[in-house]
Amino acid sequence: MKTPAAPALPDTPAELLRAVRERKQAADRNDVEMMRLGVHWADLHLTDPEHAEACFTSPKTFAGEGSPSIDEFCVPEFATMLGRTCDSAGRFLTECVEVAYRLPQLWGAVQAGLVAGWRARVIAQTTLDLTLEAATYVDSQVFWCANRLTPSALGRVVDEARVRHMPDALEKALEKSADKRNVTFDTQQVSFDGTMHLEADLEIPDALALREAVASGAEHLARLGSTDTVDGRRATALGDLARRQLTLGFDQTDDTDGGDHVSAVVGVRAAKPAAPVTQIVIYAHLSADAITGLDGTGSGTGEALCARVEQAGQRLLSAEQIRQWCGRPDAAVVVKPVIDLRERLETKGYTPTAAMRDYVIVRDGTCVFPWCGRNARLGDIDHIVPYDHDHPDRGGQTSTDNLAALCRRHHRLKTKGRWRYRMTEPGVFDWTSPLGWTYRRDHTGSRSTGRAWPEPGSDDSDQRHGQHDVPDLHPPDQ
Repeated sequence: MKTPAAPALPDTPAELLRAVRERKQAADRNDVEMMRLGVHWADLHLTDPEHAEACFTSPKTFAGEGSPSIDEFCVPEFATMLGRTCDSAGRFLTECVEVAYRLPQLWGAVQAGLVAGWRARVIAQTTLDLTLEAATYVDSQVFWCANRLTPSALGRVVDEARVRHMPDALEKALEKSADKRNVTFDTQQVSFDGTMHLEADLEIPDALALREAVASGAEHLARLGSTDTVDGRRATALGDLARRQLTLGFDQTDDTDGGDHVSAVVGVRAAKPAAPVTQIVIYAHLSADAITGLDGTGSGTGEALCARVEQAGQRLLSAEQIRQWCGRPDAAVVVKPVIDLRERLETKGYTPTAAMRDYVIVRDGTCVFPWCGRNARLGDIDHIVPYDHDHPDRGGQTSTDNLAALCRRHHRLKTKGRWRYRMTEPGVFDWTSPLGWTYRRDHTGSRSTGRAWPEPGSDDSDQRHGQHDVPDLHPPDQ
């Protein structure tokens, strides 16, 4: 199939800028129209909480106080049509509902083309936790100047709304945020050389003490002959501090002082220190010889030498980094055995074995719902064809070709939300939405594959009415 030629680009700077302006205006109009569609989609799925179960709905208030209750199960259908995660599409719908129902003057300005849709959604993000009265105040202050409003100016308006209309909530928030200290480890951002980012806000005495301890440790490493850079020695010294802390052996004891009075005493017991070992679980996609260097070359046979670290969001590491960790006395590197995904595993009963669970997690990697990226190890193992607890021999076997990894949200969606799927080959899943749209998820990602039956109102639907195949809607997997 011949690829169509791209349209010619403007010849002069003036023509190019004119084209940029036209495309930007068209994009802004499309953005507003998408917001209108999002609001209307939410309106089509308003729920009655008293009868939600009978209507296969899950009522949820998307936006702030005063916004309607909407069927939570409507989000996946919208998300997959956009090719986005449910979290991303849910945030978009939430912001649209917030603008339409709680910021009506701003919504009017958006529909009139006076305010960009994305700017209105940014404002909506700041008003979600406000009372209706406070949100109305923000609306009246910003709708006429939203396109010119800076983030700091918007923050001042929102703060003023809290002071005017939410004094009690503001006082509680100030008390809660008084302590700014924190230590954050970013386990999802791991580099190929095996480093992980952390950041901290400490009290000044603690920060200065930590600085001196790290500097002292780095100087000691240099005296011992370390050839690392200064930053490298400082990082190692910080890790040494952590391992030294583990040897203290913090413990908790109870001291009973007669009667019913029991006082808890927290102390330090040096007699039984905790082992100063950091356990790193690695799922290696290379031979043990490649890690240990016993293959004679230390570099394998030309294949990519890498492994995935379980605690770091399945990020890849080089074989050289793994070899270094294996040589450290303070780190226990656990290399899981290779799982043969060509083998079929089966067990009697409902609960998969530990080996079957590992098999499914390694095969799927993430939740297998289209565009969902949640780690499979943190989710559920679902029977694709539901297990029949009353008659186990009638289908729904507990076998690796009938099991898949689903996060809790999408497991619930499949059980109660009328989404159905099947595994056409190992690791390849075809999903059908309640409205008949189909999607495929495999190791390359997710994509739309059309429809399971003709769309209502189409010519094909009229010709085949009553003749098309409707996917089997299994009873829910409990």
